Amino acid sequence: MTTETETALLAAVEQLTNLVAIAMTRGMRQVEAIELLGQSSLTNAQIAEILGTSADSVRGERNRLKRVKQPAKATTRKSSSDAATSA
Repeated sequence: MTTETETALLAAVEQLTNLVAIAMTRGMRQVEAIELLGQSSLTNAQIAEILGTSADSVRGERNRLKRVKQPAKATTRKSSSDAATSA
């Protein structure tokens, strides 16, 4: 069971985390801030609260950033000469 003191301490830590995140992202474009804050353990809802947007917007942007960072999967096929040399 969480005591009153523990609850107050957790609230203070959350508030401090939010203030630090706001200071870190000041002057950044939203996409840059989402990328930075996404590297932390903050949830989409927490990031959205810090940036003043919706959790759905954060989720969408984080998914887009993941797709952009993934290397394109090469779909190369072995030619018949490659197959013969590897056999």
